[in-house]
Amino acid sequence: MAGRILKFNFMGDVMLGRLIDQLFPDHVDEPEEAAIVRSFQHSNPKLASYGPKSPWGDTLTVLESSDLNFINLETAVTTHAQKWPDKVFNYRMHPANIQALTTARIHYAGLANNHTLDFSQEGLRETVQTVRRAGIAFAGAGDDEAGARRPAILSPAGSDHQICIWAGSDHPRDWKTVPAFHSIDYSQKTKERLRELIQSTAPTNPALKIWSCHWGPNYAWQPAQQIQDLAHFMIDECGIDIVHGHSSHHVQGVEVYRGKLIIYGCGDFVDDYALVEEYRNDLSGIWQVHVEELGEELRVKRLEFYPTKIDRFMARRLDPGEADSAWVREKIVQLSAGLGTRAIDDDDVEGRVVVDVV
Repeated sequence: MAGRILKFNFMGDVMLGRLIDQLFPDHVDEPEEAAIVRSFQHSNPKLASYGPKSPWGDTLTVLESSDLNFINLETAVTTHAQKWPDKVFNYRMHPANIQALTTARIHYAGLANNHTLDFSQEGLRETVQTVRRAGIAFAGAGDDEAGARRPAILSPAGSDHQICIWAGSDHPRDWKTVPAFHSIDYSQKTKERLRELIQSTAPTNPALKIWSCHWGPNYAWQPAQQIQDLAHFMIDECGIDIVHGHSSHHVQGVEVYRGKLIIYGCGDFVDDYALVEEYRNDLSGIWQVHVEELGEELRVKRLEFYPTKIDRFMARRLDPGEADSAWVREKIVQLSAGLGTRAIDDDDVEGRVVVDVV
């Protein structure tokens, strides 16, 4: 007998700092960025009323109707002004704007990425404190080393099933010296440490294990072999059920490996970045994973990808007939095929891509 189907939405990088932060009524003091935003608002008056719902655009209905929503929070959340030395890009948003995440029912925010330490360790501490006070689960950073390596534990509403999510980042390398940030590499030593970590920090018999990783370079269609090897290791040796990958700024392919799901690159969900035409970093989507309740277990059944576009600092659902929708769907089908996985472009229904896991 089939069990209840839960819907978990995975998204990539959510960058609410820099220009986006300046659009909110409360923002950190960045005069140059504020001037740029005023010019945008002059040409587009709608941006004058930018608020907590604005980054999500018309995707809010999908987020509000699902059981759990997962993102990578690609910014520090702090008023601390001391930047990490010799770093080219430093992103932060005002702590008041954490309301944007709670408004969208974001249940989990990954903090292991290359921007949460942009405003030094004091900025990271405020980021952790702010996310915690908002009631949002997080992993990949913490108050200390143990906190950074500890999993976030969530349960969908109306369910007793525990879902554990661990997070790590392979860059920047000089952040390896910060105990409160979970830095990883691809060595055998790190793999053995991760296996021990997951075995020792998971509660008894979690229903689902997720590994969320900020990995690889920007703008590369296929994951490097070391990334694929780590993803396979996390499934083979650590019992991971879903790999939530991000960092590339654009979509990458999906792999079904031994009945488990690997999303190598979710793309950027909302940001203020310049367009790189070849990689269409303005196109990504909601990666909705359907999970079936089977007694005390949860089983990943399928992935449904719903294309979105970053449009004037907001995410927008793409209609099936739009050329951008067709482009990103075709790209995911092509890239997944290169990983040995069949993805179906289901353009007759909602303009989605479907990957059956079991």
